Amino acid sequence: MKYLMMAVLSMSLLAGCSTDGTGNESHAEAKDSTVPFEIPEKTKYTNNPQASDDSELKKAGDHMEDENGQLTLEAIKKVQAVEEIGPMQLVIENIKVLNYSPSPDLIDYFHAFSDNEANFNYIKFTVAAKNTSDQPVNFAPVELLETSTGEKKDFDDDFYLENLYGVYQPGDIKVGNMGFVLNETNVDELKSITIKTSDVMNEEQDSIHAGKEIKIKIK
Repeated sequence: MKYLMMAVLSMSLLAGCSTDGTGNESHAEAKDSTVPFEIPEKTKYTNNPQASDDSELKKAGDHMEDENGQLTLEAIKKVQAVEEIGPMQLVIENIKVLNYSPSPDLIDYFHAFSDNEANFNYIKFTVAAKNTSDQPVNFAPVELLETSTGEKKDFDDDFYLENLYGVYQPGDIKVGNMGFVLNETNVDELKSITIKTSDVMNEEQDSIHAGKEIKIKIK
């Protein structure tokens, strides 16, 4: 199952409808903002075994190769989006659209994710989430992702597997990347993504705050 990073980012809360904390889902368009919590050094992202390291890919057309395969950066959106979902603070940044040719030993892994596991495009971003309450909660930063062309992905489609879903103990901060293969989306036509978070649930699996829907422009 699938469960940003530096603390020096630029917090205006996302524009849009807010929730009253009891029920109504909000819809917002992501805007740059300041991360509202310090991310401990030990939680910062390390290289993922399923994907090549894209950290040096800075502009469209940049290319690299390592033991996991070959990557080309197709598009990049430098955004730091901050959202409050009840007791959860959520940060999304560093959105990249990448073309990936995995190494031969990884091709079988991607058979469940891609229509063409030898070469495919995927969208990737970094997530940080913090439980600000004094109670454990259950939360998924991405319950559903939809591209502007209509392709939909749920949390099972995240191939980075960095344990960002599930229980957050009081004060917990989780940081990592999420990646979703684009089987139906033409990269040239991708203008935005919409992310729907899960509700925030208590230990009894009751919803204590409705999830939010966040739209992030790519172009």
